Amino acid sequence: MPAHLAIACGGTGGHFYPTLAVARAFARDGSRVTLLLAGKHVEEQAKTAAQHGFETVTLPAVRLPSTVSEALLFLPRLASCVLQARKTLRRLQPDIMLGMGSFAAVPACLACPRRIPLVLHEGNACMGKTNRLFIRRADAIGLTLPLAYPRQSRGTTAVMVGMPLREALLAAVDAPRAPAFLSSLGLKPDRKTVLVFGGSQGARFINELFADTAAVLPPTTAAHLQFMHLTGTDDNDALVKAYQQADIPASIRRADPNIESCYAAADLVVCRAGASSICELALFAKPAVLIPLPTAADNHQAVNAELLQHAQAAVHFPQSEATPDKLASTLNDWLENPEKWNLMGQNLHDFARPQAADDLVELLRETLKRRQKKP
Repeated sequence: MPAHLAIACGGTGGHFYPTLAVARAFARDGSRVTLLLAGKHVEEQAKTAAQHGFETVTLPAVRLPSTVSEALLFLPRLASCVLQARKTLRRLQPDIMLGMGSFAAVPACLACPRRIPLVLHEGNACMGKTNRLFIRRADAIGLTLPLAYPRQSRGTTAVMVGMPLREALLAAVDAPRAPAFLSSLGLKPDRKTVLVFGGSQGARFINELFADTAAVLPPTTAAHLQFMHLTGTDDNDALVKAYQQADIPASIRRADPNIESCYAAADLVVCRAGASSICELALFAKPAVLIPLPTAADNHQAVNAELLQHAQAAVHFPQSEATPDKLASTLNDWLENPEKWNLMGQNLHDFARPQAADDLVELLRETLKRRQKKP
């Protein structure tokens, strides 16, 4: 039966693109979906949502205070945000709301009246502040990874649904590795290919680490390697020079809009430990070296990486221990022990949930039915 879903989201792409995947799945039967967008990327996200045919409403948001003056103004600003969100919900009259976990979703979730069921989605193994704030109010929560601290669910119905991913990623999983893609990047199909990226916040350390590592790689190791390195910046001269001096083929770019092609072509991935990246790697069964961003909220990336290392599904390098010599040794071990690393990739694949969007939609519809049956 068609229903109206409001999704409170915003913030980074790690929250927005899963939102889009859920919206597409929920709308298949003709149901209506409205995205309640907040945060600093609302204009770009609203444009993308409109291209997919979804209605959006832009809501104000307020960040946690970092100074005394901001702290004094925080509660009045938050109250104003909640008031506007409440007016929006009164106008929209949704049947159910989904909160995607970003702090940008806080005003909308605070404004959600008790008569509207609230479902949360958690991407990480450590529940974020926003979801911890609303977990007692929520009817259910969909999890991406097993919670490292199960008591965080507070007795609320918790269902493992996974991370909803873009259709392009799902479609690329079974596609054969295309040597033409590597050739288009100036790389060689017969070399082992390492994909490296640091995300929007943590790329600088990763870039510098690999520039230094290229200088200490033994020639016998370097001779078998090539890199797809997505740097997050256009200032790549030092990195280009480092790979050239080590005589290592490398495609160095700010980003790749078709990251699925990079995953398909890679033999090993080195990246941060955000939930979306982990779930994408799991989908492609890629062995991975995870270097968590140490400034991530509640150190949640480290919790993600520790969970996977405990499951023998990834190698966890705390940033404080990620030295050029250690990384060079790890790359050499990967080349010399392919069976061990391939098994790691298969173990990571156990965390993949390609039907995540559909499973989260099922949780939403079951929650709505359960509420409707209550007197």
